[in-house]
Amino acid sequence: MRIPLRVAALLLAAGVARADVVIIQQVDGMAQSGQMTIMVNGDKVRADVSPQISTITDAATGDVTTLMHAQKCYIVISAAAGKAMLAGMTSPAPKAGASASPAPPVPPVLAPSPKATGKTDNINGYNAAEYTFTNGNMKATYWICPNYPNAKMVTDALAKFQKGGLAAITRGLAPDLSAFPGVPVKTEVELNGQKITTQLISATEQPVDPSEYRVPADYSQMKMPPVDGPVNGPGVDF
Repeated sequence: MRIPLRVAALLLAAGVARADVVIIQQVDGMAQSGQMTIMVNGDKVRADVSPQISTITDAATGDVTTLMHAQKCYIVISAAAGKAMLAGMTSPAPKAGASASPAPPVPPVLAPSPKATGKTDNINGYNAAEYTFTNGNMKATYWICPNYPNAKMVTDALAKFQKGGLAAITRGLAPDLSAFPGVPVKTEVELNGQKITTQLISATEQPVDPSEYRVPADYSQMKMPPVDGPVNGPGVDF
């Protein structure tokens, strides 16, 4: 049976629209080492940070749902709560004996531009240019590949991941990915004495079951604890 050209084009477009972007990264640091898988479909982003923890981010709202698989429970952090957590991280701890006061709102931050060092390196088979970046206590080195396959697809997916989840630790501190002329194939970040190294292993378009972006039916919700003061350290333990 012959399919009219216009119908075939619409079917092809529908298939492309349904394609998910799947990114695999090797992450080492903070006493942990392993691969993280990021899946992106539209404004939905899932990150399997470890076998125990996954996050589901709504890039449109900034809300993040963290799944704790061993406990079969989840916690929802709204965009507003995420901003409060960031404010607590960047606020000084109260002096001994002083009562804690609510963290002040975080003013808009214009992160400085990353600087090219002129150095290059081969990262997992890709030639990459080195960039450095410093913003307060955060120091980072990026290796950027200008001709990574489907570069815009990859950077768009990573930018959505930056809007929430564990990536929100550096939100407002790190440069926007659009500041780079390519895809970050390796990143080294130092923040508050902690160093995390991330390497891009692969980035592909492939179908992902829509259920991956939803909370499993047998998981129970935990309440978000109040955020009313400085947060010590760059991470949250569950």
